[in-house]
Amino acid sequence: MASIGQSPKASPNWPRHKQGIIDPLDQVGYVSKGDTKLLDTKAQESYYKKIVDRYMQFCSVYAKDLDAAFASLPKNPSDDPTRNPPVPGPILPAPASPQSQKSSDKPAGSPGAKSLPSPKPPVRSVDPAAKELSILLLSLRKLREAILATGSKTTINFSQRVHIFCVRTSILAQHPPSYYPPLERLLKHLHTSSNPLSASELHEFTTYLILDYACRQGDLEAAYELRARSRDRFGFQNSLIDRVLMALMHDNWVLFWKAKQDADGYTRCLMEWAVDLVRRRALKAIGKAYLTADVKYVLDCCAGQNEGWTWEKLVEKEGLGWKKEGNKVIIKMRRPIVAG
Repeated sequence: MASIGQSPKASPNWPRHKQGIIDPLDQVGYVSKGDTKLLDTKAQESYYKKIVDRYMQFCSVYAKDLDAAFASLPKNPSDDPTRNPPVPGPILPAPASPQSQKSSDKPAGSPGAKSLPSPKPPVRSVDPAAKELSILLLSLRKLREAILATGSKTTINFSQRVHIFCVRTSILAQHPPSYYPPLERLLKHLHTSSNPLSASELHEFTTYLILDYACRQGDLEAAYELRARSRDRFGFQNSLIDRVLMALMHDNWVLFWKAKQDADGYTRCLMEWAVDLVRRRALKAIGKAYLTADVKYVLDCCAGQNEGWTWEKLVEKEGLGWKKEGNKVIIKMRRPIVAG
């Protein structure tokens, strides 16, 4: 089985993307751009099966570190992770050596001048996990577009199945453009009195939407409102949601980190959107309240326990100017007392 650093070609069943061979998932285009291949319901079901098969292969190939594979999409806001493959960042050429600089300064045709070949543009390899994940997200978007276009021809049950799969996969990839629209559509349009979601599914996806409001969008009012409305409509109860909302409302980072430890994979990914905010509020509070503090205490307050953070990593991430002396952090220097 391939590890994260290996190419997916290690799997004999992995689709080979050789020149001249089109990926089966790329043979279908967007309905919004005039492609009609998925306007047939049987074609939609066949395409969905291909997506699920590829997803299972993805999980199998990267089973040794699946979390890292799902986190492989670029998180830079200027990048577009839905492009296939994700757009790599610019690479600057290496600085010229002094000797080559002297040679280039000589005029052309002079005895000491050498004709240097024009530099080739740097090549940057794309993470195969990010590339495959991008293909999956793009394919799910194509399928959702087709389902929306066919309307009543596509059964509600199949539409629900596709949207459920899309939301779960995209949450793990932490890609809001791929999970937020289908999540809203699932709860507001595909959950009907004639074709309701199961009680467990309704509870699960309501939980995801509340967490997205609170942690990613920072809209606590919408999160509280949805929780209250869901309690009235179908008796929604979730102690994790209660703790997360209380932690964010009252800047209780201890409660937030404990809730994150108790969360499952999907809810943990959604809570990640609030991690930077919670950490910086904790740092601000510590900076105002203490002159010195234990390094372990600072790390536990700002990053939670068992999250793998070090003092050096925290300083680099947040640009802290605090000094570390042994196991202590000097936050503020005491002013010397001047005798009157």
